Amino acid sequence: MNINRKIAITVMVLTGFIFAVSFGTLYVQTHISEGTACSCTLPIPVLIPTFSSLGVFVGSLVYYLMFARIKESEKKLSEDAKVMLDMLPNDEKEMILRLVGSNGEISQSRLSGIFGKVRTFRTVESLKKRGIVVKEKYGKTNMVKLESRFRNILY
Repeated sequence: MNINRKIAITVMVLTGFIFAVSFGTLYVQTHISEGTACSCTLPIPVLIPTFSSLGVFVGSLVYYLMFARIKESEKKLSEDAKVMLDMLPNDEKEMILRLVGSNGEISQSRLSGIFGKVRTFRTVESLKKRGIVVKEKYGKTNMVKLESRFRNILY
């Protein structure tokens, strides 16, 4: 189904729900002010669960209609991340993947154990110059962390 059509259906469903709740409130208020609340055509105790159920139904329907759009944007985001990683040299790409695998932060000594000290230092410095990672002191080593804007892209 076309995304514009889904949005239009969602707006119509929400508008209909708001109209029904408003009309029901007016109906109840009129009968209460006239003093005929007990002799309504629709009993007031039935209106509350009816509107509650209708609210759950409308919420579920809106979620269903908009869920594809949410998934589509997440898919596009992961594709953008892959494109960004493909533009990096292999050393940097491997290091970024290690960072992503460890929730966006890893100690430089751990990276040195994987890649070697010189390679790790040069790669981290290169990523740091471009603003992809930040390096913070952590005891006798450094903690390498993904910059927040790249965390948002890669997660």
